[in-house]
Amino acid sequence: MKRKLLSAILASAMTATMFAGSVLAEEAFNPDVETDKIAYEDLEATFGPLDELELPEGIQMGGILKNQANEAWLSLGDGMTEMAEAHGATMDIQATRTETDTAGQLSIMETMLQNNYSALVLAPLTNECLDSAVATAKEAGVPIVNANCEYIADANVYVGGSQIDIGYKAADYIAEKLGGKGTVAIIEGVAGTFTSIQRTNGFEERIEAEYPDITIVASVPADYEMEKGMNVATDILTQNPDISAIYCCNDNMALGAVEALRAADKMGDVIVTGVDGTGDAYKSIEAGELTATVDQFMSTNGAAAVEVALRLMAGQEIPRVVATPIEVVDAANAAEFSN
Repeated sequence: MKRKLLSAILASAMTATMFAGSVLAEEAFNPDVETDKIAYEDLEATFGPLDELELPEGIQMGGILKNQANEAWLSLGDGMTEMAEAHGATMDIQATRTETDTAGQLSIMETMLQNNYSALVLAPLTNECLDSAVATAKEAGVPIVNANCEYIADANVYVGGSQIDIGYKAADYIAEKLGGKGTVAIIEGVAGTFTSIQRTNGFEERIEAEYPDITIVASVPADYEMEKGMNVATDILTQNPDISAIYCCNDNMALGAVEALRAADKMGDVIVTGVDGTGDAYKSIEAGELTATVDQFMSTNGAAAVEVALRLMAGQEIPRVVATPIEVVDAANAAEFSN
């Protein structure tokens, strides 16, 4: 199980983010720089065992994911469901088909509000797209837990890893693999979203500050989709045939970049790093194709979000952010973290 290996990792989720203040500094809330924060591994020691809490009978929770096609979100949902069922609760999970259907996600939540759930665990598509429905839920006294990665300013608690730290870790890893010299391209997620901004800016800032002999030659969005990632990577390879590495803001796009390398007969010549730690990413790493992924341990993230919801229902006052782990995984340590 991944969870037994996470204690050593969780400290990194609490790393000081020296550059984060320059990113979205005007926002009233930013989970990456929020100081009212606790590591998930410290939750039980601080607030007591979950099994000892007095919880109401028949708890029914609603959950909204970004989509149910991306394996990362399915893993988040699995973690949510398993934690709920382990404590006698039920979890109704819904999602839109794509990560750009903000109107569809709001419509789902507005419908879910009619079900009078005990709590809601939400992974919004943007920072604002669920705000009106969240306000309605909070007026009704429903606890709101924001589960990775875009944030809800009025949620009771945000549960997830630091998105800017993902960018830092990816930059450090790629720089080490390149010996501090080379050219790199970024394949971003959905343009303008908090997660894509943080993961991209973290990478750019760390490269610019620490690795002057590495040049970023392109940064292009591909909406977290594999096919778009392949197409963007193909264009990047055409324009930069001697590129050293490609950093992708999720594993779907990274696997698309791997396919672009395969088609260009450049497999193994270019470092490709993704984000999320999906099963397909692990398989590609083990096959010697994808170089690495920054694993967010999405199942653990989902379980943590539901645990926080249960603690809120029991009347506990949880810090504004519960930080879950992130870790770079490649061929050298994949066996430690794979299921």
